[in-house]
Amino acid sequence: MKMSQYLRQGKSENYQDAEEKGLLKAGDVARLLTKKFKEKISAAELTPFASEWHHAGVFKSGNALKGKRIYFFSPAAVEKITLERILAGRQLPVKDTRAVKGWYPQYFRMTDPVSRRTYNKGFVGIYEGPAHKAPKGFKSLPDEAFARAVQQKGKELKAGEDPVF
Repeated sequence: MKMSQYLRQGKSENYQDAEEKGLLKAGDVARLLTKKFKEKISAAELTPFASEWHHAGVFKSGNALKGKRIYFFSPAAVEKITLERILAGRQLPVKDTRAVKGWYPQYFRMTDPVSRRTYNKGFVGIYEGPAHKAPKGFKSLPDEAFARAVQQKGKELKAGEDPVF
């Protein structure tokens, strides 16, 4: 019986069970807390406090299918949510804005002309800018070594090789 309801409503069995248990959805909790605290609270802000989540349908997202998550709260969990905890979640982490310079392994997709197989090939990449935007695998260098690294920019890296500057 529940499977036919899933096909009609787009709700999983666990989602239907949570509704039957009387658990509250994130949107409902957001409306309740907005009235209680007299501060606009969105459902997305409440996801860390949720008791559980369940799928509600499958939706097309670009070229893929994605399931939408609906977060559920028990009435006891709603009482434990305070305005201070919500406001603490709104604060953005401090970004590391100090200037850094160094190198990182930069990979490009290559195709073998004979076999037509593709593989990743590593090269030396150079980065100079804020630390919070540094690419994956970034290694900081002192000024003298950085000057030598700039000269080797684009040099091919062998597998597992760590260049010396």
